[in-house]
Amino acid sequence: MTLANFARMCELLEDQRPTAKVNTISESLSSFDEKYLVINILSIEYPVNNIAETRAINWIANALGLFEDEVKTSVYTWGDIGEAMAEIDLGNETDSDISIQGFWNLLNMDCSRIDSNSYTLFAENLNKMSAREKKWFVRYWLRKPRNGVNNNIPLKAMAKHYGQTLTDIKRYYHFNTATDICSELEEGNTPSVELRHGLWVTPMLAKPRKGKEKPSKHIIDVKYDGNRYQIHYLPQKESVMIFNRKGKLVTMQFADLVDEILAGHVLCSDCIVDAEIYPINRDGSPAEHKLLAKRVHMKDKTKAIELCPVQLAVFDILSIQGRSLIEEPLEQRIIKLEENVESPYIATRFDDTTIDAAYNLAIDWGFEGIMIKDADMAYEPGKRSKGWLKYKPPRIELDVVITSAEYGKGKRSGWFGTYGISVKDGANYIEVGKVGTGFSDDDLQYLTTELRKGIEKYEGDKYYFVPRIVLQVTSDLITTDADGNIGLRFPRAMRIRHDKFAADIDTLQRVKELI
Repeated sequence: MTLANFARMCELLEDQRPTAKVNTISESLSSFDEKYLVINILSIEYPVNNIAETRAINWIANALGLFEDEVKTSVYTWGDIGEAMAEIDLGNETDSDISIQGFWNLLNMDCSRIDSNSYTLFAENLNKMSAREKKWFVRYWLRKPRNGVNNNIPLKAMAKHYGQTLTDIKRYYHFNTATDICSELEEGNTPSVELRHGLWVTPMLAKPRKGKEKPSKHIIDVKYDGNRYQIHYLPQKESVMIFNRKGKLVTMQFADLVDEILAGHVLCSDCIVDAEIYPINRDGSPAEHKLLAKRVHMKDKTKAIELCPVQLAVFDILSIQGRSLIEEPLEQRIIKLEENVESPYIATRFDDTTIDAAYNLAIDWGFEGIMIKDADMAYEPGKRSKGWLKYKPPRIELDVVITSAEYGKGKRSGWFGTYGISVKDGANYIEVGKVGTGFSDDDLQYLTTELRKGIEKYEGDKYYFVPRIVLQVTSDLITTDADGNIGLRFPRAMRIRHDKFAADIDTLQRVKELI
């Protein structure tokens, strides 16, 4: 089947409730030969193509023989580039013959450079599409489908289509790609749930510690303020594969670390390990997380390495010499880890120390906190378990004002979903982070309606507002970068402060005092 069929399905999904969406996708899958591609597209499981809305508008205008201002005005009017495309081409109902595979290839095209071949392919296909096809192609091209399809809906649709339970589908996903799952189920086989080198396994997750909660027999690790990665090492083939927490292959972001591993200085054998990579200062002390976030998005990897040196901290081992260890208790896995990972790269562990003493030491050393883990627990892929507890400093509460926002996707389609938040610095407002969690649907509807009344300007996907609406937010941590800029780590909205004005919000000075 074709892009046209996919677009018609998306039109139905746009206005349906979640249960109806599941049924629609499940029924539609019967019409597609490449079911796994449909699932991947709906789940937005394709590489980042490095296309920003500004460049997208330029390419669209050139391809369709329009002025950029025409496209920009339409996007501004509709608040969505997909709707703008449908309006620009209104009346064109002639479907293209672009296949799902062709659609997939367009979504995977690297648009980071103004490449004539990429643009030519884009323009040729865009001009073939009907208005409806253009709308949904552009939305998925920019990873902003706005049809209310969250991550769970394609999985539920798969379960319904193949007569499986959602639990089973999720379990298969811990060890397989959508391609593998669909292929096996089409043949009437059960997908493998075994660890395999080169295939990412969904990581086990932790819960926040409540009160004095702890497993009776526990192991205490440092909690690093970095990013979670899974590393697959196959020395016989000189192969190192580094996956981020979402399963994306990001090996090239850490060429310096790969060199160390291939030199035999880190891992001693064929293995899969669970680890944290965190930024460090030149003296080896922990650096601000912002540096790592900046590094992983830099195109010049040499400059990225210079900007932000990193340290590897391996805290678990999942496989050795092709043999899975996930069913073994953590205590035994740690023994294997210490036998197969060089000591400088093993996560700091606290022996013969109380939880409070370990916590205080970790904070004093500049780390985020500690992890308290059940020594007898197996590794449970994809599960957020009380067997792993994270213990961090109490959250910080602040009153801030909304100064910018970006439209949401999925169930937040048509609403602003992510908000830039600022504090006062004299007569100015200083942005200290973005918040997108903690809102009800009613909150989002209210904020979108009210903010639209005070738009000052927009740049690409970002809208700027008169500072007027106050939020109470909470945050794990206040950070500063090398330039002294202040930021909130993982802020979450608590409530809209209807009783406060922008003049009443917290100041930059108070934020600095809380560091």
